[in-house]
Amino acid sequence: MTEENKLEKRRVYELARELNISSEALLKVLEELKIEAKSHMSTVVAEDTAKVIEQFEKQKAEAKTRATKKRKRRRRKKKTVVSAETVKNVKKILAKMDSSGSKNKKSKKVRYRKEKQERHEEQRTFEDGEDNVLKIAEFTSPAELAQQMGQQVNTVIATCMKLGVMATANQRLDVDTISLVAEELGFKAREVSEYGAEALEEARVADVGAVVEERPPIVTIMGHVDHGKTALLDRIRSANVISTESGGITQHIGAYVATVGDDRQVTFIDTPGHAAFTAMRARGAMVTDIVILVVAADSRVMPQTKESIEHARAAGIPIIVAITKMDLTTANPDNIKQDLAKNNVLVEEWSGSVQCAEVSAMTGLGVEDLLEMILIQAEMLELTAVPDRLARGTVLEGRIDPRRGSIVNILVQDGTLREGDCFVAGQYSGRARALFDENDVAIEEVPPGYPVQLLGSPGVPSAGDSFIGVENEQEARKVSLRRQMVAREKLLHARTKVSLEDFWATTATDERVLNVIIKSDVSGSAEAIIDTLSNLQTDEVGVNVILSGAGGITESDVDLAAASNAVILGFKVRPDQRARERAAEEGVDISTYSVIYALEDTVRKALGGLLKPEEREEFLGSVEVRDTFKVPKIGVIAGCYIVAGRIKRNARARLVRNGVVLWEGEISSLKHHKDDKREMSAGFECGIGLHKYNDIKAGDTIESFEIQKIARELE
Repeated sequence: MTEENKLEKRRVYELARELNISSEALLKVLEELKIEAKSHMSTVVAEDTAKVIEQFEKQKAEAKTRATKKRKRRRRKKKTVVSAETVKNVKKILAKMDSSGSKNKKSKKVRYRKEKQERHEEQRTFEDGEDNVLKIAEFTSPAELAQQMGQQVNTVIATCMKLGVMATANQRLDVDTISLVAEELGFKAREVSEYGAEALEEARVADVGAVVEERPPIVTIMGHVDHGKTALLDRIRSANVISTESGGITQHIGAYVATVGDDRQVTFIDTPGHAAFTAMRARGAMVTDIVILVVAADSRVMPQTKESIEHARAAGIPIIVAITKMDLTTANPDNIKQDLAKNNVLVEEWSGSVQCAEVSAMTGLGVEDLLEMILIQAEMLELTAVPDRLARGTVLEGRIDPRRGSIVNILVQDGTLREGDCFVAGQYSGRARALFDENDVAIEEVPPGYPVQLLGSPGVPSAGDSFIGVENEQEARKVSLRRQMVAREKLLHARTKVSLEDFWATTATDERVLNVIIKSDVSGSAEAIIDTLSNLQTDEVGVNVILSGAGGITESDVDLAAASNAVILGFKVRPDQRARERAAEEGVDISTYSVIYALEDTVRKALGGLLKPEEREEFLGSVEVRDTFKVPKIGVIAGCYIVAGRIKRNARARLVRNGVVLWEGEISSLKHHKDDKREMSAGFECGIGLHKYNDIKAGDTIESFEIQKIARELE
């Protein structure tokens, strides 16, 4: 071999990186071409490199051709504008003609339609009663609030002052303050998750005569770890994606499209589990139509499976059960069905309404039945969208690519996303520079129900953020800037959200529970920590372990802690970079330990802080009222002489007359002649105003005091 050929040798991982595929996928290609390569460190000579590139380009071209054909087939579909009443009548006629159909299937369809209609009626009733409801975003200013209510800015500011909040026209108010101000002025405030989302959506659907078409169902596979979710996904995936991409598909997009039956498409979302599912639902980004609940036949219904059931039920999403590992000799599906029944999931075989498939990812047993069940469920849900309008969707995930910049993975739920469209995604706005499908093939447009990789966002939005296409680029930029402002305000407020050192100060008086997430190097350590913390509980305070497990502290752990107002305790593990950044944004406290006794001591101190502190009154001073003065627009001011101690503005005080306490509150103003004072000592005369109290007479005594809160320790 010549020196030139030696120089042209490349390692498998280097070639894979150039082709933008995983090393595992490249090794499969080499195996097909009968080129010897044992691992990602193996070398490939120039000749073989040329063969690989030729094969890769060939399959990529074939995939692009298939994608083009699919788009053409979709365009050839007849588009007809029909009314809801016409659709209903046609369905009735078809139902009478189809006498050979299954009665059970018909009854299910009727039930689903009835429930769907009831939900629409409830929603319509709710919306009809919203005459005085303000849809506000957090950190709205008095000026913006006045504009929404049709009031003068001075009226809103005066209402704020009446409630004890000093605010300027452009000062940002929190949701609680906005709600109180709105209520004072005869309105009800309803918080919206994202500023401008409803206005952008109204503009997007403003066109009349929209054509409704069927869209693919969106399916999420959930269940306990090691119960076969990944194997089942791989089994479905293997028949629907090209070999060069099978190993790296989830690295590209986190969702992919499978062709089932007679050219029917199903979109699968590949999530890391119920945590991501919950995070997206908490943001109001419900993208899933059907949940596949995976349970291993040789196991039982585990805690994570139960959580998956609860999450799906809370979101109102239908469940299809997939009992996996049926090829094992220890498989016992009856045990699984019994456990599911205990969790209010009754399969059809047990006279319930939940479809159930017994499958094996290794042999392929029952996989086709499962896919058929998905299509039946989708038919019952009557999933539709309007392709002929701007796109609306949800951000699945995002990342920074060294070569291409920000790449945002979007699931389009309505409308069509086209190259060159302007958009708003979370707090970012931009223009779609390029679109790629799940096989990394460049495409020009994405119809409803399909995932896509988008280039053109100036930053990376968070998973669960809304994505919406817009006509007006200036309006998109305005919404983007406002959302960025809100994000900065939240960051400032979130920094004091959760702290082990002073948790009792941010906890409700009647809620003395420390929420914790425990991550350790091994599961045994996590169990030992839980046992240790359970021994620290008393009648007054307790520890609520929201999540525990082995492994490093991840971004999803931080999201869960933020949603649950919890702290994260790590034992011999560390947070990754994304988790650190997320914790800083959300204000989540992460504490890591290498000795279990140090962890126990810290939690003991935190629980000591959670104990309701002992309150002790400390006398500050007393004054004698010698005269009173009425001041317009302010009220009665007491002319006083400080007899003992000192008097502080805003301190607690009580008014005593003939030995009887008549009032208790705060000192609202303290003056010496015409000067405002924060504090004055004995021997001086002063003017005192009491908060919202005017029944003051000469001879009264005003006593000032402070309440000292003394922390208690666990016994």
